[in-house]
Amino acid sequence: MRSLWLVFRREFSAYWVSPVAYAVLAVFLLLSGIFFFGQLSEFVNASTQAAGKGVDVNQDLIRPYLYSVSVMVLFLLPLLSMRLVSEEIRQGTLEILLTTPITETAVIWGKYLASVALFGSILLGAALHVAILFLYGNPEWGPVLTGFLGLFLTGAAYLSIGLFLSTVTQNQVVAGAAAFALFLCLWLMAWLGRVTSGVLSKVLTYISFAGHFDSFGKGLLDTSDLVFYLSLILLGVYAASQSVLSRRWRP
Repeated sequence: MRSLWLVFRREFSAYWVSPVAYAVLAVFLLLSGIFFFGQLSEFVNASTQAAGKGVDVNQDLIRPYLYSVSVMVLFLLPLLSMRLVSEEIRQGTLEILLTTPITETAVIWGKYLASVALFGSILLGAALHVAILFLYGNPEWGPVLTGFLGLFLTGAAYLSIGLFLSTVTQNQVVAGAAAFALFLCLWLMAWLGRVTSGVLSKVLTYISFAGHFDSFGKGLLDTSDLVFYLSLILLGVYAASQSVLSRRWRP
């Protein structure tokens, strides 16, 4: 546990001494602010036209906003995951790290948890936007909490996949591009599920991130969605640790 903590602290600090964290945070706050303003403007106009009848702040404002944020992190998270291990491989420091008493599992989990902690810090920006609504309205807490839980789990699953991809190449750009392509495919599976039928449609719909996140946005906490995300997280981290472990035996 101490080894994991040391890797976590080292990796999390490295984000903040480089421009990566600040650049991602700045872009996220800018874009999420634009999305929030746009959704809020549409909600106010709809509320005015309907005289406040039939307009729900959770379903008509917060849910679309969180959906926009979920699409946005699809583009931003490859920037966080692409350097996790690939940079160590490029600099030759991974081999040095593996010669220490720290295990591969501690290295991978420490790096992964550091990226997740940074993602959680970034999500606070979106939380502040939604918090404004509680100052001037009375949204339901349940859908808000499940929506942010869905966002966090979606990002955590993305990062586990990106972590694995960063272990198979020393080129950060390749790792980032591969992560983005795979993230996009996993998101679009819901659309492919709608245009197909039978067992294939069910499979594509199940492995789609969009379908699982939509349940959280509706305020539903389904065990199958939690199992999907947690299984993907564990699978990605396990695959990454095995990929790093295999480097011990390479000539």
